[in-house]
Amino acid sequence: MSRLTLEGLEDQLDELVMLVSAVAEDGMERSDRLGKAVGQLREQLQEVVDQLAAAEAEDVGDEEPPHPASWTDRAAPEEWAALADWVDWLQGHYEISGDLRVLPCWPHHKGAVDELAALHGSWKAAMLADHKSKGVGDAAVYWHDRYLDESLRRACRRINRSCLNGHTAPKPVATTDRGALPPVTESSPVAQPE
Repeated sequence: MSRLTLEGLEDQLDELVMLVSAVAEDGMERSDRLGKAVGQLREQLQEVVDQLAAAEAEDVGDEEPPHPASWTDRAAPEEWAALADWVDWLQGHYEISGDLRVLPCWPHHKGAVDELAALHGSWKAAMLADHKSKGVGDAAVYWHDRYLDESLRRACRRINRSCLNGHTAPKPVATTDRGALPPVTESSPVAQPE
């Protein structure tokens, strides 16, 4: 329940108190019972408001800023299996061949995996949007035109061509020459690797 909702409830409670006061002229005993009920409700509402405020304060204190991570670094095993099933389906469904054919060792190539995972996510979004439009939308057409071939091309470029005859492990890439970077001073921001 949000703070705005709770504040709205407090306003309604104040309005109810005014109505109870008006009813008091008609029947004092009924008014007393109603007044007690309103008082209890106000106390309970205040407890909820206090708990919400404490929870919000706790959430802010414990929360770390999000760190970006590639799909390969954050995906669960079930997601990997779903992606593999989808890539196999995609290649069979569209009869992908030639330069767009994704080699079977694609899970060994992180760049290709991230491209295929992004393509899968965009496919799901497009197909769901197309389904919701009941056949009058253009999301599926846009996906086919904008994403399918170009994403497959990029994914295939991230797989070593030497893998055409079986998987070849990617060669280590030279790391950045840290000596070429300007020195870090107290006034310069320190970048954390992400």
